[in-house]
Amino acid sequence: MTRSYWDFFSGFGFFVTVLLLFAGILAWQLGGLSTDTLQKLTLVTWTLAFSFVVITFLSWRYFFIAPLVSSALVSVILLLAAWSAGRA
Repeated sequence: MTRSYWDFFSGFGFFVTVLLLFAGILAWQLGGLSTDTLQKLTLVTWTLAFSFVVITFLSWRYFFIAPLVSSALVSVILLLAAWSAGRA
């Protein structure tokens, strides 16, 4: 089987897109849970938030300003959500 660098680049882009879509759906579903349930899912909420902190760093290092700003905004929102879910 032969593949080009463009195939790898395109495939990896689609791969990341699917994972980010999943993260968005997961965050949406977590936002609808009760406070008691969220307190039991502390590891999930903090892991999702810190994953986006890493994505923000990678966006700063390898991408442009638009993904950097959007990932930084998502990181801040998820960190605040994880913090408030743990406090409640």
